[in-house]
Amino acid sequence: MTTSCPVAADFERRRSFRFVAPVLAFAALSLGSAPVLANDPAAAEALFRVAKGLMEKKNYAEACPKFEGSYKLDPAIGTKLNWADCVEKQGQLARAWALWGEARDQAKREGDKPRADLATRRQKELDPRLPHLTVQVKGSVEGLGVYRDEVKLDPVTFGVPLPVDPGKHVVTLRRGNDVLKEAAVESKEKATDEVTLDATDVPPPPPEQVTQPQTMPGQGDKPKYRIATVRRSTGMLAGGVVLGVVGGIVGLVGAGTVGLSRGGSPGGWATLGVGAVMFGGGIALGVIGNQKIQRKLEVTYMPEVFIGPSSVMVRGVF
Repeated sequence: MTTSCPVAADFERRRSFRFVAPVLAFAALSLGSAPVLANDPAAAEALFRVAKGLMEKKNYAEACPKFEGSYKLDPAIGTKLNWADCVEKQGQLARAWALWGEARDQAKREGDKPRADLATRRQKELDPRLPHLTVQVKGSVEGLGVYRDEVKLDPVTFGVPLPVDPGKHVVTLRRGNDVLKEAAVESKEKATDEVTLDATDVPPPPPEQVTQPQTMPGQGDKPKYRIATVRRSTGMLAGGVVLGVVGGIVGLVGAGTVGLSRGGSPGGWATLGVGAVMFGGGIALGVIGNQKIQRKLEVTYMPEVFIGPSSVMVRGVF
């Protein structure tokens, strides 16, 4: 390759292979736990060349993402140096400062002292230009989040001057997606700014709303009863049938007794009368029990299970 890196004299994009064996051995041991970068050197070289052309035209907004993409496809130290230089020229001083540091560490790992020295020098040159922003928070932030722009800050960084890019920054205190407080600051080169958020007067979160059933199933939006046409009494119908059959048998016995005796037997007539009464009563009882009437019937629903934050409830009509 013949591409050069202006920020590193005549250094090319390619990585240093001076210590290939140790690097590969370390990578083999780390495959199970570390993410593996995409490996497409040809695509990386194509992106690098396009980015270089854009840099010459001072089109940093398009060049920087291409350097980044090239580095992700093939993490060559020369690409990292060009990427850092592009971001610095774009005005993102804090990001460039971090990239120069990463490039320095990578060059040291690869045993490339000239590039390590270059990255160290460029990072130090940025030190006096860097804006710093200190975020102070009063009170507890338990259950809350403090964000600088869209970066969530760890509480250990509170009170520490952190490098930021020049420009406007908004610091917010959030609960979930709700912004409770915010403060904005315009950071300029070499400036040190401070923002304080007061969390002492932040109201506690509303109690968790748990919908409790006010009515059992069958009430409210579900009907408790339904109207149906049913037999008045199955028991009366069955009793009437039994009574009628017994009465018929008794009546037949009585009739037989009367027929066998001359002039009729008082006992036979009595038995016949009792059988007739029983037979008639059975018919009447069966007719009444078999009558169709409208009646309210309770509706039975399958049990429903509700799982809350601290309880499990089953409701239904059993």
